[in-house]
Amino acid sequence: MRVPLREARVQRRVGLGMAAAALFALAVALARGDRPDGTSMWISAVSAVVSVLAFLADLLREPADTGTGTDRRQRAADELAEAVHTQWMAEARLRRLQDPEPLNVQWSRVGPPLADHDHNIRPGTALPEPRDGDQRLDRIVETFRALPSGRLVVLGGPGAGKTVLAVRFVLGALAAREPGGPVPVLFPLAGWDPGSVGLRDWLAERLAAEYPPLAAVAGQRTMARELLDAGLLLPVLDGFDELPESAHEMALRRLNAELDERLPVLLTCRAGVWARAVHDGDVLTAAEVVRLRPLDLATAQLYLERTARPDDRGSTPWTPVLRDPPPPLAEALGSPLMVALARTVYGDASRDPAELRDPERFPTAARVEEHLLDAFVPAAFGGVDGRWSPGAAHQWLRRLARDLDSAGTGRLAWWEFPAAMPRALRVIGPAVMALAASAALLVPLAEYGPGVVANWDSRPSTVLNYAGILLGLCFGLARMLPATAQTPQGLRQLARMAVKMAAAATVVAVAMGLLVPPLVGSRLGAVLTPRPAWFLNGCCFGLVLSMMFGVAGLPRRPLPLGLPWAGSPGGPRAVRASGALVFFVGLAIYGYAREAVPAATCLGAGLLLFLAGLRRGERTATPYTGPAAVLRGFRRGLLRGFVACTLIGVCVGALVGCVTGAFAAYRIHSADPRVTGELIEGWRLQETDEGDRSVHSTVPDEFLLVERTGLDKPFVVKEGARISRDNEVGEFTGTVRIEEKEDEWVTVWKGGGKWKGKPVDAHNLVVALPYEAEVWLVHRPVGTVVLDAVVPFVAFGVLIGAIGGCASGVYRALNTPSDTMRAAGPRSTLRTDRDATLARSAIAALLAGGVCLVLISAMPPGGTLGTMHTEVWVQVGTSSLALSAWGRLGTARIWLALTGRAPWRLMGFLDEAHRRGVLRQSGAHYEFRHLRLQQSLAAASAPAGNGIFTSRRRRVLSAVSVPGAPPGAPPGAPPGGEPGGQE
Repeated sequence: MRVPLREARVQRRVGLGMAAAALFALAVALARGDRPDGTSMWISAVSAVVSVLAFLADLLREPADTGTGTDRRQRAADELAEAVHTQWMAEARLRRLQDPEPLNVQWSRVGPPLADHDHNIRPGTALPEPRDGDQRLDRIVETFRALPSGRLVVLGGPGAGKTVLAVRFVLGALAAREPGGPVPVLFPLAGWDPGSVGLRDWLAERLAAEYPPLAAVAGQRTMARELLDAGLLLPVLDGFDELPESAHEMALRRLNAELDERLPVLLTCRAGVWARAVHDGDVLTAAEVVRLRPLDLATAQLYLERTARPDDRGSTPWTPVLRDPPPPLAEALGSPLMVALARTVYGDASRDPAELRDPERFPTAARVEEHLLDAFVPAAFGGVDGRWSPGAAHQWLRRLARDLDSAGTGRLAWWEFPAAMPRALRVIGPAVMALAASAALLVPLAEYGPGVVANWDSRPSTVLNYAGILLGLCFGLARMLPATAQTPQGLRQLARMAVKMAAAATVVAVAMGLLVPPLVGSRLGAVLTPRPAWFLNGCCFGLVLSMMFGVAGLPRRPLPLGLPWAGSPGGPRAVRASGALVFFVGLAIYGYAREAVPAATCLGAGLLLFLAGLRRGERTATPYTGPAAVLRGFRRGLLRGFVACTLIGVCVGALVGCVTGAFAAYRIHSADPRVTGELIEGWRLQETDEGDRSVHSTVPDEFLLVERTGLDKPFVVKEGARISRDNEVGEFTGTVRIEEKEDEWVTVWKGGGKWKGKPVDAHNLVVALPYEAEVWLVHRPVGTVVLDAVVPFVAFGVLIGAIGGCASGVYRALNTPSDTMRAAGPRSTLRTDRDATLARSAIAALLAGGVCLVLISAMPPGGTLGTMHTEVWVQVGTSSLALSAWGRLGTARIWLALTGRAPWRLMGFLDEAHRRGVLRQSGAHYEFRHLRLQQSLAAASAPAGNGIFTSRRRRVLSAVSVPGAPPGAPPGAPPGGEPGGQE
């Protein structure tokens, strides 16, 4: 059910978008021409604006209705039937249901107390005795159609074939369906929460999520809801027993209240669970109840022989085994599950089922079952088309089974894979990924974007700087982020974060004071930076990023995100229109102002928003409350983030400035006294009667006058100085005199060019002076030294508050966790989290960049902050990607693959295990299809160490035998078999 690209609506939007872009580019070209023709420019500008507005209006417009409502619904039902048929035919092939035919499972009718009164099931009609052959799997559709109520409950034990019956029923009902008739759709009930959502609402949501074209809104209802209300849907509810026991009573109440003659239903459940649910609640009104019978030996024998390869005499490897099978084998083959496992295990010619007759190896039915369960995974992954070897798959799944324990539910959640890593790597891994994401953008900007961000003076400096950022990030991610999204984040937690930030910053400040004290004064741009300073500056930068993420509420163990507009009928259209508008704004910025970074930010953010708007995504865990609630959340987050980040940034910045300034003041005032005229390594000290100090070089040297984009004046450096620059505007060889004028260190340029004879910035010459000469030259009162060190750090704290406030507002407003219980599948949840993370980061970077542009325009060129604003807001968007559930999964996949705990293509392997019948899906989780299979794999020997999944409260199966458990069952097995999935 995919929308074809040849559809007129898609072609219209592509054409409008191309026309708008072309006219926009033409208008920009005319506007930037040397002598643009006024009339042509205005015509092109107006045409471009009209085209953009037409494109946005088309994005926001509802799809036009064609035909009557009945026609639309019938067409949608027919398309749905085709999609369902394709889906479950593929599943039937995977389960080999048609190879050559399904097991001949039979059933028996069940009466009260598990079923309703007979006259309610067939009012006014006596129940005839079933004829021989009526109670067969291939007659399930006829049996259902014969029920006046259209309600059937199928009961059975573990592995009795309930899910296979549901799949066969869907395919059979589709084969018998007339055009425009009800469409059977299978819904795993594990994703339903009857306590919070009604049956019809849940069915409509799941239908729209699994078949996206049905999410289209006409009026106030989705097409999925229209099909449901029109009686064009036949729900097949599989796995009532998968609901929590506490929800059974409410689920039955919902079923009885919301089912009617226009909504028939087929429901599967385990017999024991159904008996308890009916005893505690009520029967399903007017529903026929049947129970699947155990297989008889003749049926199992016929099936296994028909599915095995015959020899030239027509016999198969199963023929001598089943001619007179031992009692343990005959008992084990009474379960359709074990018959299916036996077929898979001995479908390989290298194995001979004759071994099952060995009384020493298989004295009981339980031993036969354990053998089949243990051999199932290697056999399931066998074959020439397998991407993973059976042995490796068996090893990975053994570890999965051994360590699978998601909060005691026995479910595997992809967002909890990072728990497999050692504690230190859970911090270092995301920090490294965050640095990689930031470096991928900042390094090219530093290298090829002159003046956009400060470049490093050498490769070692780059390494040291990123090593410092990594250290700061690691400390911050470990100590300043909340553990989970549910962790309290009030004033007390913010105060604790501020104390931790101050303590870590003090340590860095002391190191700065000891190694690189700011003798001349702090300056964060266009300054010679010693190697230790690169590392320590990086530490501060990492702490700042971590603090902003902590204030924004990004947790250490994030949950999958949902798209905020998932519950909005027109939300995706509005997001697409917003993305297109931001994209065209980016084109305008680059066309008219040639500002590469803001333009690239708008282009990237607009593209991400537009692509995110193409998906409705998974249902969110919280109900949709409209744009007003999102704006209120943004306002609260913005206020909280701005106040918290500003206070912490200013206070900690002042603390760092005071500490480093104190060290600098001590160095300056504890230096040996010098006299005017003294010569120090080629520099002569001079002091006037008024106390003005200067130094003169006595040895000629080579000096360069260089420029950097973003600075209003050039500055002087010595030849060979390690500092990034954009252009060299002059050079000369000779002597210089450095003095202070208007609180700046300057020297008169003696080289050529327009600056000849004018004072130019000599700050970097002062920094490069011999230590004794530098200390003498910059001598000033203690208060002045400390103040010179504090001011840039306080200004940086204000910048942190502005950027951190934007990030906090966006991250808190768009923090909409996905509903993992009602998700269509793990892959769908992963894609939704990825799209939501990208959209959220794009919006955060966009708003933070806008704030920075305002600050840049308000600040004088060449200020003490340099290009720090760009370096901060770029990383606010990129670094947060690694802190999402999607980003942390990438780190965990690398670790698991390197340590041999999982394959590189982890999600692909889990999908393959699901496709081969080893795993099943329950919402956004994976589960082993049968708990008995999981227990068998877990009991196998596995190497010690961290597993695929660990839990703080690891559940240990009791070694005490449970009354009624089958002989030889693993410890903790419940009476009657495993409570795992159905086959």
